[in-house]
Amino acid sequence: MKFFDDKCAGVPALEGVPRWRVDLILLWSYVRITTLVIGGGYAIIAAAQEEFVRRRHWLSEDDVIEMITVTQTVPGILACNSAAYIGWRLGGLSGAVAALIGSALPSLLIIMAIAAAISQVQGAINHPAVRGAFIGLVSCIVGMVAATALRMWKKTLREPLSYGIAAFAFIGLSVFKWHPTLLIGAAIVAGVAAECVSRFRRGRGGEK
Repeated sequence: MKFFDDKCAGVPALEGVPRWRVDLILLWSYVRITTLVIGGGYAIIAAAQEEFVRRRHWLSEDDVIEMITVTQTVPGILACNSAAYIGWRLGGLSGAVAALIGSALPSLLIIMAIAAAISQVQGAINHPAVRGAFIGLVSCIVGMVAATALRMWKKTLREPLSYGIAAFAFIGLSVFKWHPTLLIGAAIVAGVAAECVSRFRRGRGGEK
């Protein structure tokens, strides 16, 4: 795949759209999302889902679920991983670079500004208006993450095994405080085993 190509192919909604335009939209979209959205990776995923699935119709809900699955199983910051994944799906290598820069640049600049002026803003952090604003923001973020989880629930949990794995992960994380890596590994093993058993049974049924 060329770094800069004339057209974006592979995504029906982008057929005939110049690649440079897609890259600029990815860059600006992620600059806007990461500047305005507070709350980490899942809140940014929810905002990206709103932007690219429901507003622009460039991706489907299944694409987002696939993206979350892939980015959760590789090292790195969830927000940057998801931006690179979406950028690659929509614009190839140049799209991934544009989305990654857009997701990282605002945070970098804001953190540098806070670090430079931390002595001046320490007193303002305890101001009632600032504390109230953060309470409102955090509450809103929890609702956005919950809405994303609900959409994933409706889309992916369609059989008893899926419900069992989801319940196992929820209890393991919230009650027993097991490490997420252990839960993900166990879920993968359970899914592979169930699929192998299912294919074996279908094969035996075909022989009969």
